[in-house]
Amino acid sequence: MKVFLKAVKEHFSNQQIFLFFVSEHLLTFIMLSNRQKQIIEESINIIHIHGIQGFTIKNLSEALGLSEAAIYRHFKSKTEIICTLLDSFIEILTDFIQLIKENEFSPLEKIKTIFEKLSLIFSNKPAYVSVIFAEEIFKNDKLLSVKVNKILKKNNETFNSIIKEGQNNNEITKSVSNQELTLMTMGAFRLMVKNWKMNNFSFDLKKSSEKLYYSIETLIKTKDN
Repeated sequence: MKVFLKAVKEHFSNQQIFLFFVSEHLLTFIMLSNRQKQIIEESINIIHIHGIQGFTIKNLSEALGLSEAAIYRHFKSKTEIICTLLDSFIEILTDFIQLIKENEFSPLEKIKTIFEKLSLIFSNKPAYVSVIFAEEIFKNDKLLSVKVNKILKKNNETFNSIIKEGQNNNEITKSVSNQELTLMTMGAFRLMVKNWKMNNFSFDLKKSSEKLYYSIETLIKTKDN
């Protein structure tokens, strides 16, 4: 993966090409077999439509047209399926963040890019929101809870480091602490996505994300910039 990231930075110096590449191709770099990907995708759809209670190996096998034994050849349990999904998203998130942080964007451009690309991913795959932004459904499972918390922590660390960078170069206001600005920025995005889900994905998430970013920029950008 490090070789891949290096190649991306060498060959995608143009910002528009780079952003297109990330949005269109990042989700394909998951080291799973085609059957495993199929099982995970259908698992997400079941959780999305029927909730975690409706996610059973029996329902999964019926949806896929496979026997339960065939599913167990790829995954030991439904918990392992969800763990694999969350691990894959963590891997994707880690690589995506690394690409953003190492590119020569300004801190505000980095935040804007994260908003743009995540809203694009979720718009293309709304069912992902039902799993990734639904930490409450995993609270009774310690292993899954740890993985969801890892995603939250990684997001928090990313926004925190970007905002710190912006404060250090006087692009982002220092009148509010970086921790509070991180909470405001990340929290606002999460709330917008959850509101989108609660409204049955009825509004344009990408447009709402863009409006939200510019509102946040107005609040946190220094007056000199």
